[in-house]
Amino acid sequence: MRTARTGRGLLAIGVVTTTVLAMTMGSGANAAGSLPKADPDAPAVQAEPSQRETKGFYDARTPSARATYAQAAKTMAKEGAAAEKFRDSLGPQGIVSVDPATGTPKQVAKLNGFLTGPSSKPPARIVFDYIRAHPEIFRLTENDLRTLRLRKDYRDVAGSHHLSWEQWVNGTPLFGNGIIGHVTKRGELIAIMGSPVPGLAGLAARAGAASVTADSARAAAAKDVGGKAAATSAKTVADGKKWGNGDYAKRVWFYTQAGLRMGWATYTQAGGTLIYSHVIDASTGSVLYRRPLVDHANGDGLVTDYYPGAAKGGTQRKVNFFKAGYLQKGAQTLQDGTSVNAFADINDDDLANTGETVKVPGTRTTAEYRLVPFASNPQCSPAFVCTWDPATANSWRTNLNQDVTQAFYLASNFHDYLRRSPIGFTAAAGNFETTGSDPVLLNAIDGANTLNGLPDGGHVDNANMNTPPDGTSPTMQMYLFHNPANPDDRFVPTSSANDASILYHEYTHGLSNRLVVDASGNSTLNSVQAGGMGEGWSDFYAMDNLVAKGFQPNSGRRDGEVREGTYTVAGGLFRKEAMDCRVGSTASTCVALDGTQGGYTFADFPNLGLRGPEVHDIGEFWAQVLWDVRERFGHTRTISLVTRAMELSPPDPSLLDMRNAILQADQVVNRGKDVATLWRIFAARGMGWFAGVVDAADTVPAEDFHVPPTGAGATLQGTVTDKLTGAPVPNALVFIAGHDSGYSGDYSDVTDAQGKYLIDGVLPGTYPKLVVAGGPYEILNQAVTVAPGGSTVNFAPRRDWAAAAGGGSITAFNGPDFAPACTPPYAIDLSQGTGWGSTTGDNQGTPTNTPIPKFIVVALPSTVNITTFAVDPTQTCGDPGSAATGGFRIETSADGTTWATAAEGTFGAANRGRYNEVTPTGATAGVKFVKFWMLSPQVPDITNNCPNGPFAGCQFMDMMELEVFGTQ
Repeated sequence: MRTARTGRGLLAIGVVTTTVLAMTMGSGANAAGSLPKADPDAPAVQAEPSQRETKGFYDARTPSARATYAQAAKTMAKEGAAAEKFRDSLGPQGIVSVDPATGTPKQVAKLNGFLTGPSSKPPARIVFDYIRAHPEIFRLTENDLRTLRLRKDYRDVAGSHHLSWEQWVNGTPLFGNGIIGHVTKRGELIAIMGSPVPGLAGLAARAGAASVTADSARAAAAKDVGGKAAATSAKTVADGKKWGNGDYAKRVWFYTQAGLRMGWATYTQAGGTLIYSHVIDASTGSVLYRRPLVDHANGDGLVTDYYPGAAKGGTQRKVNFFKAGYLQKGAQTLQDGTSVNAFADINDDDLANTGETVKVPGTRTTAEYRLVPFASNPQCSPAFVCTWDPATANSWRTNLNQDVTQAFYLASNFHDYLRRSPIGFTAAAGNFETTGSDPVLLNAIDGANTLNGLPDGGHVDNANMNTPPDGTSPTMQMYLFHNPANPDDRFVPTSSANDASILYHEYTHGLSNRLVVDASGNSTLNSVQAGGMGEGWSDFYAMDNLVAKGFQPNSGRRDGEVREGTYTVAGGLFRKEAMDCRVGSTASTCVALDGTQGGYTFADFPNLGLRGPEVHDIGEFWAQVLWDVRERFGHTRTISLVTRAMELSPPDPSLLDMRNAILQADQVVNRGKDVATLWRIFAARGMGWFAGVVDAADTVPAEDFHVPPTGAGATLQGTVTDKLTGAPVPNALVFIAGHDSGYSGDYSDVTDAQGKYLIDGVLPGTYPKLVVAGGPYEILNQAVTVAPGGSTVNFAPRRDWAAAAGGGSITAFNGPDFAPACTPPYAIDLSQGTGWGSTTGDNQGTPTNTPIPKFIVVALPSTVNITTFAVDPTQTCGDPGSAATGGFRIETSADGTTWATAAEGTFGAANRGRYNEVTPTGATAGVKFVKFWMLSPQVPDITNNCPNGPFAGCQFMDMMELEVFGTQ
């Protein structure tokens, strides 16, 4: 059976891990005791407080790692001497990152200079001349170039042009792919990126017919995330349909390795924080792309500049909103702002109902609205003023006008700050303004009246902002703090709108999501590292502003002073550490959860929280790195570098990609004068030259503390052979993570018929991630030291007999088939980025506390004597962690009819995101078929927490990968 549920989780392709855990499980016994102890209440993807788990990012253009590696190997095999000469011409710090799906560059750039010299030609001409001059890399014909239409050309405050072209065919744009070019004010070409699709016109001619309507696409998008499209008015437009609440569906082309598809690009508000962009296949109605857009965290008004009670910026002062330019001429309410439309959305219906609007403050004689302090809670004090009483229904009404006014002021003020130099987030750059039809829709004290005069558990202790593409308004939701249902809640009873650090954090999500985009203008902060930097930028921009304005202390003489959200926790830590924690700091606010003293380094981020790698943890690390840069170069220089780096970023950047972008930004704004100092700052945090990640989804970073070496390159060579037979493994991709330029250049090679590889020009030193991926073999990685005279490293991977790449196949399964994204064959594709997703109960996904076990049968290509299994039980399809496999059983058979149990047990949260070796206890000889059972999801106490609890595992049950090792 095939249903409409498709998608994929945050673990994207290319995450390279090794098997780290041995498990010995007796038949019929629960072997949880042999596993690392897990947090029993932990979803793998950490949810915001009191909120239901929601679906994450999915992109059908991202195939399995195995398919990506295979395609990369083919691309490299086709390249000739001209392509190799081009790469060599860029030098050891050149970047040529090729998209394996399109065969065209994701990014071409240099870290230590520009691609071309100064020129007086128009910027667009400079970009196209370079593309035409290098067909060996860009692979675009004149017909391909004619598909490009200029979408945007804006000039930043440093004078650089940022141009993007979409590809169009038959009057419809291609989603995401195209050309992005960056040119300095002197006419030097900084970089080209975008993954354009060659032969688009021919692909369009072979694409299937569209049968799904705009209405059906919108409904499918809402259903995909567990919501419902709002009933509202609609109108047909040239490229699709628009609805009265701001939803839309636009026709697009969508390219995957399987071909070109006609689709509907939708923006859908499906209820509460279920705000997503999708691409729905216009032929089948399936999901091709999903991205959650919510990021979690007369005229005279009285406002505070920091928070009520702060030593500086904590006393209300008068600001005339008309004179400041915050209100349109003739404005009557705070919905009439020049960049902000603010009201009190107390019932969270996203509409300004009677009693929710606030008139423009001020009379002829006095400013409005004065804050009325509350003193009904032990956490209240003059230094940390309470603004409502969680024990009294409707007490928040006392300061409703003040709350909306404060939110309006802070958002308007920050808009103007970001627009000015040295940041330059202008209308051309994609900012939020009423004249551009996309002011911020600011919902203050959101949901305050969702539980009989009080906020329910989903509307406290939080804030968020969704950011659709330019031209559509974002929505910012600011909640009350302190849960009425929890007297021990650590937060001060106040509102997030009264804390500038929180509102500025949310607003900065708009900045980063509008600057780090693809050729179509869609945000690409998708994978866990990219999303983590989004959180880090938000913290950094907020606190950098407050320190620069003198509201937040930062003496520079001691660490641990700069703490976001300190008002809401009465001077404590909102994050785990302060932002200004240097490596090795002894400050009391610079201590990790495990007791480790000092600021974070690169390898720390997977272990900062209790539940594995999570975007806010990565954000803490990234904010500390940026604060190091600020301590060295000051506010103005740093904020300029960081903003220009966002503009220069490749799509879906890793932390190392953004390190590189900052180095490029210094070339642009400072002619590279501070590159050496920046390298030292990054190296001190473990982001040195030899640091490695496979991509932005890699949750096992390898840190390094060295600046770029000098001198001649050396040769790294070796042989890849089968561990058991000793036979050579041909066509295996061998690469140094972080220096492989997208697998198709720099430090990478493909093994020949004898299993040999050779990578030349490698700067000597120790690289922590040398990776091999070939055919039906397990992916291995290890550290390698390249000596000045060259080094030899051999690999001996085990063959995975279940792998589809080696002839393994799925011959039977039960439950639904969520093709094309979460189909059963993805359980044997040797990728920890794609997996098999099913339901916990019936095929319709009805939530239940009584799981119906689901199985797949794998036919091995040969009869095998099994030695061990390896299982990654991680959730997939964009599902949260509770959907990961908990209880499991593995059976084997010689004929596919008679089955015997080989192993069984239970996985927990600690087993997610990794291969777990499972040692069979029997039934291992002469095996031709393997059956894997998902018996239960990882919902804590499923009997009581389902079917109506907040866990996605009540509805869905997934696993990522099954491997089978043995001998013939």
